[in-house]
Amino acid sequence: MARAYSTSNQPSESLRLIQSAVYSGFALDSVALAITFSACRKLGRLSTAMEVHGFVIKGGYEIDPFVSTELIGVYGDNGELSLARRLFNEIPVRNVVVWNAIVQQYIKHGFLEKAEELFGDMMDRDVVSWNTMISGFCRAGLYAKAVALFHEIKLSKMKPNEVTMRIVLSACSELGALDTGIWVHVYIERNGMNLNGNLDHCLVDMYSKCGSIEKALQVFEKIPLRRDLYSWTSIICGLAMHGRANDALGKFSQMQEMGIRPDEVTLVGVLGACAHGGLFDQGYHYFRSMKDLYGISPKIEHYGCMVDLLGRVGLLKEACLVIKEMPMKPNGVVWGSLLNGCKVHNNSTIGEIAAAKLVELDPRDHWARVMMSNLYADDCNWSGVIRMRKEMRGVGLKKTPGCSSIEVNGEVHEFVAGGTLHQKYANIRNMLGIFEVHVFPSRKSFSMKY
Repeated sequence: MARAYSTSNQPSESLRLIQSAVYSGFALDSVALAITFSACRKLGRLSTAMEVHGFVIKGGYEIDPFVSTELIGVYGDNGELSLARRLFNEIPVRNVVVWNAIVQQYIKHGFLEKAEELFGDMMDRDVVSWNTMISGFCRAGLYAKAVALFHEIKLSKMKPNEVTMRIVLSACSELGALDTGIWVHVYIERNGMNLNGNLDHCLVDMYSKCGSIEKALQVFEKIPLRRDLYSWTSIICGLAMHGRANDALGKFSQMQEMGIRPDEVTLVGVLGACAHGGLFDQGYHYFRSMKDLYGISPKIEHYGCMVDLLGRVGLLKEACLVIKEMPMKPNGVVWGSLLNGCKVHNNSTIGEIAAAKLVELDPRDHWARVMMSNLYADDCNWSGVIRMRKEMRGVGLKKTPGCSSIEVNGEVHEFVAGGTLHQKYANIRNMLGIFEVHVFPSRKSFSMKY
């Protein structure tokens, strides 16, 4: 009964039952302890868990790995990572579940290097171990390391599961690692993995973000009987990203014909498609009818799409009116969209307002100043260019160097403008020199742009 309560939404009842059992003279075995600590973890009852832990130590009870795992979770989830680590160190025989528990806690609290160190110390790893570490890299934005670690799985005897596939496909999407994404897709098909609502939309998303929208469409068309909201949203957003606005809106219409109602993310994709395609009338219709047709109040992302749309078609004053009527405070994305529109249509007057707002939100924002400097240069306003550069120097700002990546034989290589740290930098430099001599004619140019 206590276990049933613990696994349900009534962990407090499981604690009550166990307390009653203890008062009645029953000894706590490992099952009862695990249930107790599990309930404490769900309820955030750190003091209760510590009290029971003290009782266990004084009573000379042996804490098995299963119980230790739950207790590590209680301490870690309640911010007592040092206690969780101390308990881990005191466990004489640690199985893979215990190792996974402590690694998960270090990742959860942002200590990725320590988690990686513990992961490296593990003698035995299961698929959860690998998934935990790969997911940790993704959470930290270290997608190249996530993909590299996945390639280590391929060299080991461990068989990745569907969770692994979802995590790695997400990393491939962020990196544009198409070759690895294709390998994952082939692996999924060869191993008969179920293309459920998660895997299919992950594949669609990966192919879209890696520049292969036709392949994304092929995957989407193969799942006619299992298309859920997430699959439809993925293909709509993918088509929008590739500038295929009419196709995106066509899929949106098909989705509604299938009786599937859009959510907030779907409508971001629809409005984004209208923005990329310059479809003002359709975008305005969807934006103004969100509440009435779909019961969704516009969020800041939807306002941002609308400002982007108006900016792209040159209706900058109208974009300012949309910002003015926003029920929430505009963020950097909204002001950035307006500034982009000003850059496209050479409107330094409104651009100055948008740039000022961006700097107000983040005084160390270099992008707004660089954009304004380029906008002034387009207007031949050299005094404005000089003023922007002086302003940047005055607050110690430098233009953030560009970053790019390329996948070669399944390995992702990242490059930063002006960087010299790549292990094959000298060879790459020499090859670029050869290309430059043969491809680009000798010429001199002058530009005040960044």
